[in-house]
Amino acid sequence: MSIKLKESQLLAAHLIASGVKSSEILNQLNIRPETLCRWKQEPEFIKVVNDTTEIILNEIIDTHKNILILSQKIILDTLQDESLDLVRKANIALRFIGLMKGKDDLSDKSNKRLSEYKSNSFYPNVDISKFLD
Repeated sequence: MSIKLKESQLLAAHLIASGVKSSEILNQLNIRPETLCRWKQEPEFIKVVNDTTEIILNEIIDTHKNILILSQKIILDTLQDESLDLVRKANIALRFIGLMKGKDDLSDKSNKRLSEYKSNSFYPNVDISKFLD
């Protein structure tokens, strides 16, 4: 395999992990469908796709956690704001409690989704457990 092909494979794997459609990958890399199909069957290629997908999912989870933390801080700051009347604060608190009632903990939910991803690979005929830590 040439260096260019290895670079193309790596780029294709990252594009797949990012959710780019195969037709777009074919156009971007100027490769034939048969080539991409062959790459998708290679264990090393599958490992890169799965590892990259896991990294992307973890980054999304971290972003969601940070947004939740920031949102909770804003709500807390608002509830502590002396200039707001009690009725307004109560409405904010009740709406927040209503939104959170019965919801899974964000961390648990995110980890559950990541586990589901690991068990339901994009390549159902390949046992990816040997590729995952």
